Amino acid sequence: MTLCLIDTGIFLCLAFEDPGYQQCGKLLDKAFKGDITPLLSSIQLTELYTPFLRANDHAGLQKMKQEVIKLEPRIRNVDKEIAEKAAEYRSTIQTPHGKWLALADSIILATSTMEAAEIFYTIDTNFANVEEIKVKAPEMELKQWTKQYGSRK
Repeated sequence: MTLCLIDTGIFLCLAFEDPGYQQCGKLLDKAFKGDITPLLSSIQLTELYTPFLRANDHAGLQKMKQEVIKLEPRIRNVDKEIAEKAAEYRSTIQTPHGKWLALADSIILATSTMEAAEIFYTIDTNFANVEEIKVKAPEMELKQWTKQYGSRK
């Protein structure tokens, strides 16, 4: 089965029904069916839960937690190995806007490569310059996603 890191934005796009949410839903359906093995970094749990906590949306938070549990992802904690690889990425990879890759993004990318994921699914254009792993948007290439739905950071 194909191990794929699924970036946080894909979950949030679906949860908030942002443009392209149907494609995000199709990708997560593949994971629920067992067609792909989803991988998450433990830091993504913070990213997934924060919008609901900020909005004081406890029902939404519980639903997100339940969906993550049902997905049965492989979750990699941030350890020394991930931290060192993330530092390497954070100091060598720039976004299309010329900024360094953010800390959380560097950790998530490091998780994908250290766990030998085959595909990094994202809708975040900050990963457009990544060459260490195959980067795709749900159901299409990231460039196509950006053209069709705009960029998400």
